[in-house]
Amino acid sequence: MPIQLGELKLYSLKELSKSLGITTFTLRTYIRQGKLRARKMGTKWLVTEDALKEYFKETQESKKEDRISLHGIISNSKVTKKDIEEAKGIWK
Repeated sequence: MPIQLGELKLYSLKELSKSLGITTFTLRTYIRQGKLRARKMGTKWLVTEDALKEYFKETQESKKEDRISLHGIISNSKVTKKDIEEAKGIWK
């Protein structure tokens, strides 16, 4: 159950781990990498509801960006050096 602080809902990593089905280690890794915003209060990391929404929004957006089709880039079913360079330019 989240901690209610005024209108702010705060979730512990243990709660999120159970709800999301991922380890607290993974959540701490996301925090360290800046993928998930959190604050440490005493010995516990707490994540706001807004930070969770932001994380899932960014995750969805990055998944959309990762789905780039190579259709039309590759010439004559044979990958050339030019094709590879064009693909690298798209993924930057």
